[in-house]
Amino acid sequence: MQVTNTAKLAAVAATVAAVMLAYSAVIAPATAQTATSTSNSASSTTPVTSGGWGGQGGHFAPFQAGAPLRGGGGRGGGFFRQSLPSLTVGQTITVTSTQGEYFLASDHTENGTASGTMTFTVTGKLTGGYTLSITSGSLVVNGTTYTVSSGTAQMGPDAAALVGQGATSSSGTFLVRSTAHGNFAGSSATMSVDLSAGTTEYLVFLAGGITG
Repeated sequence: MQVTNTAKLAAVAATVAAVMLAYSAVIAPATAQTATSTSNSASSTTPVTSGGWGGQGGHFAPFQAGAPLRGGGGRGGGFFRQSLPSLTVGQTITVTSTQGEYFLASDHTENGTASGTMTFTVTGKLTGGYTLSITSGSLVVNGTTYTVSSGTAQMGPDAAALVGQGATSSSGTFLVRSTAHGNFAGSSATMSVDLSAGTTEYLVFLAGGITG
């Protein structure tokens, strides 16, 4: 009987250890993400709540402003400040999709093609980036066109990514995140939109070009 109890205790201890190890692996990324989001919110204010928005493949990640300092080569391996793009107040940036897809937030098996365009206008230049308004645009999701009626956004100093929120004329609301290839003075970008239309929520992912 003593041997049997000892064996049972050993088995329980091994199970508890395995569960604790698995739990640590799960919470470690979440802890790291929380720390990153806190650091970003201390350096700049974004018009949307940072945090996981769900979606496929983590498309709706918290906004990460690019660091203006880069490791330098050259003699002594020092650091140098990279050349940042300079946007001007009144400048417009339009992202137009060439391909896209949507997923129903409540059931990712329901999906289809999507398209859209969104125009951002620079309204202010800050020490840590830019403020923008969303002046026009539309999204075609599940056969329905949602026209953008208003919105605001913020962009980091490297002009490589922006986050914002807005409304559509059909009583819808959306969160948007767009990332440029290089920066928004470039030629291509991706755009992720969390669109709420009535009681339906769509996760929309677009890839396309930049004009401005």
